[in-house]
Amino acid sequence: MSKLAKLSVSDDGRYHSFANGTPAYPARFDEVLSFHDIDDTYQVAPVCLNSQAWHINETGEAIYPHKFNRTFGFYCGLAAVVENDDWFHILPNGFAAYAQRYTFVGNYQQNIAVVCDKDGFYFHIDKLGQPLYENKWLYCGDFREGIAVAQAENGLSTHIDKQGQYIHSYWYLDLDVFHKGFARAKSDDGWHHIDKSGKPIYAQRYTSVEPFYNGFSRVETHSGALQIINEQGNVIRELRAAKSDDFGSLSADMVGYWRTFTIAAAADLKVFDYLPNNTAQLAIQTNTLEKRLTRLLNALGELGLVKCEQHFWYVLPKGAFLNTNHAMSLASAAIEYRGELMQRWHNLTQLMQEDIKTDDIFKQVSLSVKHTERHHKMLRSYALRDYKELVCYLDIEKGDVVFDAAGGNGLLAQLVLDKFPSSNVILGDLEGVVDSSDFSNKRALDLFETWPVKADKIMLARVLHDWNDIDALQILLNAANSLQNYGAIYVFEMVLDENSFGGSLCDLHLLTVTGGQERTKSQFEAIFKKAGLCIDSVIKKDGLVTVIKLIRT
Repeated sequence: MSKLAKLSVSDDGRYHSFANGTPAYPARFDEVLSFHDIDDTYQVAPVCLNSQAWHINETGEAIYPHKFNRTFGFYCGLAAVVENDDWFHILPNGFAAYAQRYTFVGNYQQNIAVVCDKDGFYFHIDKLGQPLYENKWLYCGDFREGIAVAQAENGLSTHIDKQGQYIHSYWYLDLDVFHKGFARAKSDDGWHHIDKSGKPIYAQRYTSVEPFYNGFSRVETHSGALQIINEQGNVIRELRAAKSDDFGSLSADMVGYWRTFTIAAAADLKVFDYLPNNTAQLAIQTNTLEKRLTRLLNALGELGLVKCEQHFWYVLPKGAFLNTNHAMSLASAAIEYRGELMQRWHNLTQLMQEDIKTDDIFKQVSLSVKHTERHHKMLRSYALRDYKELVCYLDIEKGDVVFDAAGGNGLLAQLVLDKFPSSNVILGDLEGVVDSSDFSNKRALDLFETWPVKADKIMLARVLHDWNDIDALQILLNAANSLQNYGAIYVFEMVLDENSFGGSLCDLHLLTVTGGQERTKSQFEAIFKKAGLCIDSVIKKDGLVTVIKLIRT
């Protein structure tokens, strides 16, 4: 510990003073920061005056002649400075510690500093300015006890060591460094704590969590309660009661169908196509009873879809997706969820008790032109939202035959063709489905019969999750048999977190509607292995869908 006299920043932030409040020197500056020790022999502090910055000693004198745009404290014998928008570190004599220049540098911690290069990527350097490893990150933080947080280009974060190697295989939406063996981590379900293997140490998820302090952490639940928990996740005491009670919350869950039917009725009547409007005129355009339409509009207002000002109804941003002319309209989806998709949920209890197979909904949909159009309009909106940003990461080459198997109305096929115009993209689906598609290059396809093409790249976008393991395996076998030499299969799916309940309701939806299931990475890998396939690479961005590239083993 330093034995040097402690100098503090004055109340007005313009000079330093001794412990008794006496100014340490006569000079005054626009701003001063705290003193830091240099080799436990003397102290220096950053100051600025008239848009120039430098470092001073305990008597207020400059320790070097040069001036910068901004200066920061000395850590590990080096200080971060800014000169003409260039960031770098200097020695106590004011000279640069290395030749490189960056758009940001952090303070040295454990003789390591975070820097950001001109391309916007972060990494760590040593005191000589040399990178510790080859990787670059969208963001990374300081090391603590030899471990730092690194954020990849997909927005997810993990932990790395000083060689840039992962210390575990888990990725999170947000992440903190380890403190006394545990780190705060955020998944889709909320915040929790993980150990150094990257695994959650308890099942609960919270709105916020604090680091553990002597074995205890203060957390806030999703219902607004403040609690103290121990390292096993047990609640030790409650500091504030929940803002919403469990009885009321469960009651709201049980009447969730109110929302489904309210939104579907509005979609049926094309309410959002006729807004803004007053109630009387809207009743005429939707052929409804004005008083009852008012009640429907009030319910839509409760759902945050519309608002009323001076007897005029307006669409809110969320409600705009229910306009049939919206590029990502969910109007068809609202009607689909209210129809047969909901009817199939009535079989859930029976499905729990009996090993029965759900009827093939896709063949049933394809028998009706109107139903096919509505169903695939629904799928198109989700596909546009989830696939558009992923297509550019596919390694499709000039002349590749690309087969979009069970590709519906061909949105993904069109996105691929737009991005890779020199490829030969073919859409495949049931005859009734491809007949309704505007995509020109298409083939009738039954997933369980011999496929009609040989392709360099095959896309299975949200196909496998509609089928049980036996059927999914057969689809993969047929896909593998349709690959050219050195071809690849791209599987677009939501991959369930092994340690979270997230996606479980969607999994039940698939069980009731298609007989399929959502899967974890290990469950996918088991099916891939049986099909003679293995994972070559994974594309995961900030969205629900992960792209898994498969090749033959």
